[in-house]
Amino acid sequence: MQVFSPLSDQLFVPSSDFEREVLAFCELWKSGQPSFLFHTSGSTGTPKPIWVSRDAMEASALSTGDWLQLKPNDVVLASLPVHYIAGAMLLVRALVLNLKVCLVSPSINPLERLAPISIQLASFVPNQWHAILESGIDLSLFFAGSKGILLGGSAISDALKSRSKTLPFPIFETYGMTETVSHIAYRSLKDSYFQTLGSVEIGVDERACLKIKGLMTDNTWVQTNDIVSIEDDSSFEIKGRFDRVINSAGRKIHPEELEKFISANENQPSSFFIEAIPDEVYGQQVTLFYSGDWSLARQSAMQDILRSQFESWQLPKQYIQLSSFQFTSSGKIDRLKSVALYLKSK
Repeated sequence: MQVFSPLSDQLFVPSSDFEREVLAFCELWKSGQPSFLFHTSGSTGTPKPIWVSRDAMEASALSTGDWLQLKPNDVVLASLPVHYIAGAMLLVRALVLNLKVCLVSPSINPLERLAPISIQLASFVPNQWHAILESGIDLSLFFAGSKGILLGGSAISDALKSRSKTLPFPIFETYGMTETVSHIAYRSLKDSYFQTLGSVEIGVDERACLKIKGLMTDNTWVQTNDIVSIEDDSSFEIKGRFDRVINSAGRKIHPEELEKFISANENQPSSFFIEAIPDEVYGQQVTLFYSGDWSLARQSAMQDILRSQFESWQLPKQYIQLSSFQFTSSGKIDRLKSVALYLKSK
């Protein structure tokens, strides 16, 4: 662990590759570098390089500071890889807002070997947060004075939300991407709608997919593939991804809705996802891919539960076991590659 002020002339002597990356980034920022190279997460394809302007990163940091009322010398926990926008922006917030940084090498549980310290801002991906809760660590030793524990990077299960709702700390699910310089909206774990930050503008295209504009996008529209319902000028609800819509016999099915319902109604943790496979009659067939043990009795019981919420044409027509899933470079399940390998093996 290192605790330092990134605006200081003398920081610390690095003892790991992660610490060297952090120092290199801080030095580049303080030298006035006008833009920084990142890569998209690869959730729906090959990660793509993207240059992000310094002005956009500063605007994003200031927006977060205003939202959470961060003050100089507040402590931010930095435990995400710097080459991803989420990890880099933890450092930028410290540099722009004069925060102190508690630096911990990325791991599944960043608090595991961390001595108690008052942290005002922390950011975790869901599997990190799950590991932290499972560890039984006394979170009040770290977050009693927290202004925001931010969860993002992938979907948060209902079970994880349920365990987190009762904690006496402000915990938020965030929405954003590399192209929007990390989060541009947030919601409490009890809410359905995301609230935008500051002067962020939102709209939809002809597909009902969200588009975003603000200082953190250099005042240009960023188009997403997330299908949304807009409540008002500053709030929206995500329905699913356009590029994950399954078209079966002309009917549109959002696999995310099925996945969310299954996760909420399963008594045992499971690794699964829902995707389409080609079908000669219907065009695409709704299919549940899983790893581990899904007995025929379990599959039948799940179909019965799904029928209580969905029409028969929306339900999985097959349950297919895979020996393992493929993953993106950022650790998310690569559904398309997993399905492609399955189809190739047939």
